[in-house]
Amino acid sequence: MAWHQRKNANVGLRLLGLVLLTLGVMLGRRLFAVADPQAKFTLVAYLRGLLAFAGTSSGAALTLLGRHLFDQVELSARWKIHNRRGK
Repeated sequence: MAWHQRKNANVGLRLLGLVLLTLGVMLGRRLFAVADPQAKFTLVAYLRGLLAFAGTSSGAALTLLGRHLFDQVELSARWKIHNRRGK
């Protein structure tokens, strides 16, 4: 059994997702609060936006899916790599 298939891992992944989601929202709100249309671009503002987006995106995925984020899915034959030499 893989580590992510255990019940404790599922709960941990969902809690990690909630933490990342909360941090992303807090960073986004802070970025929105200090927004000034006349201000010049700063690297700190860009990094804050990047972290807010990454935190909320990954946090939402982990919170909603938990251990099912690692489930294997069946690919259509159209998307599989075919060996053309074997023909």
